[in-house]
Amino acid sequence: MATSTCYLPPDMAALQTKNMEKMKINEGYELFARLMEDEKVYMNPFLTFDSVCALIGVGHRELDDYIRGQLGCGGHDIMKAYRDSLPLHFLQKYGIML
Repeated sequence: MATSTCYLPPDMAALQTKNMEKMKINEGYELFARLMEDEKVYMNPFLTFDSVCALIGVGHRELDDYIRGQLGCGGHDIMKAYRDSLPLHFLQKYGIML
């Protein structure tokens, strides 16, 4: 059985690679948001933004740059903001001061 190969010109191959990387970062961004909102990974004090990026398989610098471009602040800042809001959340919801 013969296999066919697809040849892409170097500039087209580079564009395809760049598009795939962009898609991966976008998917990483969406997964990061779901982990923060649904799984509340920020509640684990041992998880860092870098370790969350490693878990979802994207580079922390690339995702941080993407988040910064989308939201104006980085991934580390977002995790810190979520963690800083915990005491207020527990006070409002349960009447517990942390």
